[in-house]
Amino acid sequence: MNESLKKADELAKVHAFVDDLLTWYDVLKPREEAVILTYAAGELQLSTLSLVAGLYRQSFTSLRLALELSLSTIFFSTNELDFREWRNGERDIYWQQLVCTDSNTQGIFSSRWAKGFFPELIDFVKEYNKIAKDVYRDLSEFVHGNAYTWEVNKAHIVFNDALFKKWLNNFFNLSQVISFALCLRFMKSLDSQKLHRLESHLLESLGHIEEIRRILGGSV
Repeated sequence: MNESLKKADELAKVHAFVDDLLTWYDVLKPREEAVILTYAAGELQLSTLSLVAGLYRQSFTSLRLALELSLSTIFFSTNELDFREWRNGERDIYWQQLVCTDSNTQGIFSSRWAKGFFPELIDFVKEYNKIAKDVYRDLSEFVHGNAYTWEVNKAHIVFNDALFKKWLNNFFNLSQVISFALCLRFMKSLDSQKLHRLESHLLESLGHIEEIRRILGGSV
C-alpha cells in the first residue's frame, strides 16, 4: 500500500473525476436515471481502494462496472422502460446495447445518436466507440479470470507497478469516454449556469474538441 500511495498525483486525478461524475449527477438529477452516476462514482472509489490495497483483479472488476453504469445512465435517458425494468430488477445491463457493434448500429456512440443530440460531434463517435470497446475488453480479461491475468498477478497481494500503470491507463481512457458520452447526450440541453459548473472539467478532458470549446465559450 505504501508504494501505491506514492502515486498520489495519479490518484488525485481519479478523485477529481469522481467529483466530476457527482457534478454531472447534480446537474442532471431532475432525471430519474441520473442517480446511476452516483453508483458509478461509488464503484470508482471502490476500484481505487482495491488498487491501493494491491487487490488488482477486484480493482479492474469495479472499474469495468463504473464504465457500464456510467454509459447505462446515458442509454437509459432515451429508454425509460428499460430503465424502469432495470431499477425493478427485471433486466440486466447489456454492454452490446451500449456501444456500436456489427449487430448493433444504434448504440450511444452511433451516428444516429450524434445527429439527434450533438451533430457537430458526429466525426468523433467512431473514435470514442472504439476506445470504449477496447477498455471494456481489456478490463474483461481480469473480470473473467483469463489465463494470462493469473500469470501477471500470481494472486499475490503485493504492489505491481505494471498492473498499477495498466489500471491508470484504462482509467484515463474510461474517463475520456464517459465525459465524451455525457457531452454528446446532454451538453446541448444544459443552460449556461449548468455548463459553467462543468466547464473546468470539460475543458481539461475534452478541450481538444473545438465544438465543445465553442459551447463553453472558450477560444476556438
